Amino acid sequence: MAEYSIAVKKDGKFYVGYCLEIPQATGQGNTKVEAIKDTKRAIRLCKAYIEAKKKTKTGLVIVSV
Repeated sequence: MAEYSIAVKKDGKFYVGYCLEIPQATGQGNTKVEAIKDTKRAIRLCKAYIEAKKKTKTGLVIVSV
């Protein structure tokens, strides 16, 4: 299990969560708790997508930074 940072801010009447490590993983909710829960769901979906792409992508290059 990895740790991720989620920034939450109020946007109008909703709260929006942004994962700092995976910019594509965002969520929203009526409360901060709902926004965090939705963003965690988005993180899991993004991780699953990345893993699936790793398995099917030919010519994939792994680098260290």
